[in-house]
This record gives sequence, structure tokens and C-alpha cells, in this order.
Amino acid sequence: MKNPIVYTKTILVDDSVIDHFNHVNNLAYVRWVLEISKEHWNSFTTKDIQNTYGWMIMNHGLTYKKQAKLGDELLLRTHIQDYSTATSVRKTEILFKESKEVIFESIAKWCFVKLDTQKPTRITEEILNPFYSK
Repeated sequence: MKNPIVYTKTILVDDSVIDHFNHVNNLAYVRWVLEISKEHWNSFTTKDIQNTYGWMIMNHGLTYKKQAKLGDELLLRTHIQDYSTATSVRKTEILFKESKEVIFESIAKWCFVKLDTQKPTRITEEILNPFYSK
């Protein structure tokens, strides 16, 4: 298996994602996973590829380990953990930036599709190679 390139970004928890328990709403974590997944895809592919292919989620496992609160600085990181002919498994973690303590994990299986047909298609080396170090 190749060595995946980990894509990261930092976010600051603001009041728009705080729930009635006074911590980050569970849906915010899912939204952050989807956002960083899309950013990762867009950062490593061309516009032509993005306009031709996409990903549909097949299965999504979420593990909430700790709660983030207003003002927390979080590190989001994602990478392709595994892949097959037409699917990939993406791992995403959310950590407290300072301590590097993992507070949330997501494992998601995605199906690679042609946008015009919305049918599964083969993941080529051209698509896959930019996500892995040489």
C-alpha cells in the first residue's frame, strides 16, 4: 500500500455550532468531515477531473471521544486509508490542536462515480497518485 498524504486544516469553534449542552453539536462534526473531504479532493485534482467524477458515500462510522467547546482550536486531518477498484475508505480525525488529543474519528467508505451517469467507475492511477507520496 502507498503512503497517503494527510490533508489538514485548523478551525476555531464559534457559537454557530454550540448546542444546548454548551458544546459542539454532533452535526457540526459531520459537516466538518464532509467539508475537509471535499477540500482534500479539490486540492489534489484538476477542475476537469472534478467536473467529470465525484464521490458518493456508502457507509459512515462516527466515534465521538471528547467534547469541543466554544473557542477551542481544532485540527482536522484526513487521508485515504484504503482503496479498491471503485471505492475508497477515508479516515478523518478531529483533535484539540494544542494537545493533539483525538476527540472525534470518522471512517467513511465512498464510491467513485462519473457525474453524468452517477454510476460507479474505476479509480485510475491518474486519480489516485496525487493522494500518495512517491
